[in-house]
Amino acid sequence: MLKHTFKKYLFAFIAFLFIFSLTTTTVLASDITLNSDDANNTEDTVQGTTTLEVVENNVCNIDLGDYANFQKQITEFNETEKSVTLTLTLTNLKSIEESNRNVEIFLVIDNSSSMLEGSVGNMTRKQAVINSANQLVDKLYATNPNVEVGVVGFSSLDTTAGEQEGTINDASLQSELSNSASTVKSAISGLSNLDVGPRTNIEAGLTIAERNFSSDENTARYIILLTDGVPNNAIDGTFSTYSGVVATRTKGKLESLEQNGIEIISAMINLDGERVEPTTQRTYRDLAEEIFGTESQPTTSEYFYITDDEIEDTIVNDIFDSLVIRVDNTLRNITVVDYFPQEIIDNFNFEYVATPNIGTVSQEVDTTNNSITWTIELLSEGETASLSYKLTLKDDYDEAIIDQILPTNTQVDLSGENNGNNLSQTSDVSPTIRVNYEEPVVPEPDPEEPEPQEPVNIVDNTVAPEPLPQTGSSDIEFIVVISLIAIAGIARFIYLKNNKEK
Repeated sequence: MLKHTFKKYLFAFIAFLFIFSLTTTTVLASDITLNSDDANNTEDTVQGTTTLEVVENNVCNIDLGDYANFQKQITEFNETEKSVTLTLTLTNLKSIEESNRNVEIFLVIDNSSSMLEGSVGNMTRKQAVINSANQLVDKLYATNPNVEVGVVGFSSLDTTAGEQEGTINDASLQSELSNSASTVKSAISGLSNLDVGPRTNIEAGLTIAERNFSSDENTARYIILLTDGVPNNAIDGTFSTYSGVVATRTKGKLESLEQNGIEIISAMINLDGERVEPTTQRTYRDLAEEIFGTESQPTTSEYFYITDDEIEDTIVNDIFDSLVIRVDNTLRNITVVDYFPQEIIDNFNFEYVATPNIGTVSQEVDTTNNSITWTIELLSEGETASLSYKLTLKDDYDEAIIDQILPTNTQVDLSGENNGNNLSQTSDVSPTIRVNYEEPVVPEPDPEEPEPQEPVNIVDNTVAPEPLPQTGSSDIEFIVVISLIAIAGIARFIYLKNNKEK
C-alpha cells in the first residue's frame, strides 16, 4: 500500500514538473510581442505652403527723347495660381504737327479726249478729276499756310488748225504757283473749257511744271500727275507712238525731275491690264509699267493704278497723305527685345495674355538667348502699342530659388526710326518677384488634455518571432535541470527500495 501511494505521488510530481516546464516556456514565448503597425505604418506626409510675392513692381522705363516712352510693369498678380502678368507699352508722345516748311505743288492734269469718255456717276472722268483736285487744294491750304499750288494742262495740239504736234506746246500753264485757293481752283475748273487734243504728251506737261518751280532749296517741291492714258507724244516731234522714243523720253523726264529734288506722285486712271494697244500688241497696263513702274516698285516717288470710282478717294486722301506737308512724327521699324533670366525660363510657364494691338511678336521664347521680339512697322502720333504675357510658377520648381529675389527680365532693348533718325535705348530695370516656402506647422499638445494612449500591441500567442530555445532565461533552465535530476533520483530510490524488499 505504501509502495503504491508513493508511486502515485511520484508520478504526480513528475507530471507537475513536466507541465510547469511547458507552461513556463510557453509563457516566455508569449511575452515576445509584435506590433502590427511596426512593419507597415508610416506617418502621413504633411505638405508645406508655397507662395509667390511681388517684391518690387519696378517700372522698366525707356525714354526715346521727346518721341516715345516705353514701360514694362506688373499689371496683375494672382496669388492663387502663383502668377504675374506683365504689360509692355510703347507710346508715341508726338502729336500731329504742321510743318513750317514752304511747299510748292504743281497739278499736271490730262486734258486729252479720252478723259471725256469715262463716266463717274453723272460726270465724265475729267469732271471727276477736276472736282477731286479742287477738294485736294482746299485740304492743302487748310493744313499748311505756306503751301503754293500751280496748274498745268496737257494733251496735244489740234493739227487740223495747222499747229505742230509733239512739242512743248502740247502743254499749257493754267496757273502759276499761288497761295490763293480760289485762284488755283479757278484754274483747275477752267480745264473744262480748254480745247482737247487726241493724244497725250506727258513729257510736255512735266517740263512746263519744272520750269515754273522756284529755285529755293529749302522748299519741298511736288508734281501730282493725273492721267488716264499712256503717253504717245514727246516734245522732240515724235508722236502717235506708244513705245520706243516716247517711252524713253517720258521715263527719262520722270527720273531727271526726281534727281533734281522734285517728287512725283502719279495716278494712272482706268488703265486695265486686258485691253491691247493695236500697234504694239501689248496691253496698255504693260506699256504704262514700262515708264512708271509698278505700285510696289515705282519709277517715281509714288504711283497709283486706280479705277474711275476710286478717283475721289485716291486724290483727296491717298495723294494728300503722300505729301510731306506736315512734320513726320511717326515712329517706324520699331523693335523691342525682352530678355528673361534663366531662373524665370526654368521655373515659370510663359504665355501671352493677348496678341499685340499693333505689330507682331515672336510666338514663343527664343531659347538661344531667352528673349521675345516685338516688331512694329509704324506707330503714328499719339498711338500706344501694348502686349501682355503671364509668368506662372511651375509645380516642379527648383527649391534653390526659394527666398531669392528674381528679376522678371535681365534687360529690354528698344530701337526705331523717326524721319531717318535712328533711335535706340536699353534698360536693365526690372519688376522683381520671390518664391516663399513655409514648413508645415505641428500643433503643440494641450497640457490639460490626457496623454495619448500607447498604441495597443497585438500579441501573437501562437508564433514566436524567434526560436523557442532562445526565449527561456537561465533560471528556468536551472529549474528544469534540477527537476529532471530530482525525477531521476526518486526513480533510482524507488528502484533500489523495491529490490531490497524483494
